Amino acid sequence: MTIRRFGIDFNISEERIYFDSATIGKMPVSSLQKMCEFYERIGGAPVRSMSQETIETTNLLEENRSSFAKFFNVEKKQLSFLPSREVALINALFSLDYIEESKIVTSILEEHSLLAPAIRAHEYFNTEIDYLNLEDERDFLTSLESKLSFGKNPEIVLLSSLAVTNGVKRDWKKISKLCKEMGATFILDISHSVGHIEFNFKESAPDIVIGSGSIGALGPQGISFQITTDEIEGSMNPLVVGSSSVLALEENMFQLGGTGSKFEAGIVNIAGIIALVNSLKLISEVGFTKIESHEKRINDLLRKELQNTSNIQLMEIENAVYGPIVSFGCDSIESHDVAMVLEEMRNIVVRSGALCSHLFMYEQKYNDLVRISTHLYNTEEEARIFVETLNEIMSGIE
Repeated sequence: MTIRRFGIDFNISEERIYFDSATIGKMPVSSLQKMCEFYERIGGAPVRSMSQETIETTNLLEENRSSFAKFFNVEKKQLSFLPSREVALINALFSLDYIEESKIVTSILEEHSLLAPAIRAHEYFNTEIDYLNLEDERDFLTSLESKLSFGKNPEIVLLSSLAVTNGVKRDWKKISKLCKEMGATFILDISHSVGHIEFNFKESAPDIVIGSGSIGALGPQGISFQITTDEIEGSMNPLVVGSSSVLALEENMFQLGGTGSKFEAGIVNIAGIIALVNSLKLISEVGFTKIESHEKRINDLLRKELQNTSNIQLMEIENAVYGPIVSFGCDSIESHDVAMVLEEMRNIVVRSGALCSHLFMYEQKYNDLVRISTHLYNTEEEARIFVETLNEIMSGIE
C-alpha cells in the first residue's frame, strides 16, 4: 500500500512512519512507474547508433536535461548527470588544474561523502585541509572568512547546505558571495536541501554544485547531478573519461565533448533521470513555501518535545538555523537499540549510529546518535507518535 500527501502517492505503507529521508528519500509512485515505462517501451542507450531506439533515448535525455536545468534556473550546458555525488566530487576535485596548490576548507559537520574525497585529494596531491569546528557554526561567515586568505594559494571551500549530522542550515548565498570576494572556489553539496527549499542559481551560484538524486530530491538510487558555472567548467579537465564523453581519439590523445557532457563518461542512467525529473516536478507543483512551512511545524514540534524527554540530549548549537534534521544522543541506551525498539513498537524508521560522520562524533560525549529526518510526506501526527513512543522507551530505563 502507499500513502498520499499533498496529492502525491508515495512508496510508503500506511502503517510505517519513515523518518530517515536524509539517508534515502521515498520516491513518488509515479516516478517509479516512469522508470518502468522507459524500460518497457524503449530501454535504449543515448548517442550509440542511428537506430530509432537510440535517437528516441537521446531526445529523452536532452528533454529531461532541459527540464532539470529549468528547475535550478541554469542553462542545460551547465548540467551533468553522474552515478553518485561521491563520483561527482572526486571527479570535480581532481579536475581542477590548481588542486596541487590549493587548500581545502571544510567542516567536521560534514559526512564521509564530502570528507573522504577531500582526504583522497590530500593523499594524492598533498593538498592541505583546514576544518571548521562546532564553535565556528555560531558565527559561520566570520569563521569561514578567517580561514581564507585572498591573493595567496588557491582555496577550495567544500560545504553542504544542510549538515546531515545535526541539521544546521547554512546560508549558501552568503557563502558564495564571500568566496567570490576572497577568490576561493566554492563547491556546494545540496543533497539534503534540494526538494526542501528552492534553489535558483541564475543570479548567485557556487562554482560547482553537486547533489544526490535519491535523498531530498526523491529520485531513484544511482543518479546524481553536477552544476558548474561557465567560468569553472572551462578550466576543468575531467579525471573520469571514456565512452560518449569522447568526441575523437588517436593513439596518444583524445578530445572530449563540450560543456556538461564531457563529465558523462559511460552510459548515463536515463531511467533514473526521467524519474528524478518527475519527482522534482511534483515537488515544484506542491510549492516550496508550503513545503518549508509544513516541515517547520513538524521539526519545531520535535525539537520542543524532545527538550523535555529524559535520558537524551539534542545535538544543537547556539544561534544556528536548522533544517528538517534532528539528532540526539542517549544517556543510558545505545542508539541502535533505540532505533530497533522504535521500529518494533510502532514501525518507526530512524537512522542510528555514527551517521557516516566520525569527525563530528569525535567531538561528542556519545559514541552514536539517533537521527530523525523528515520530508513532505511526514505529518505532525507522526511526530507526536514518535515523541510519545520515545518517551515510553526512555521512561522504561530510568
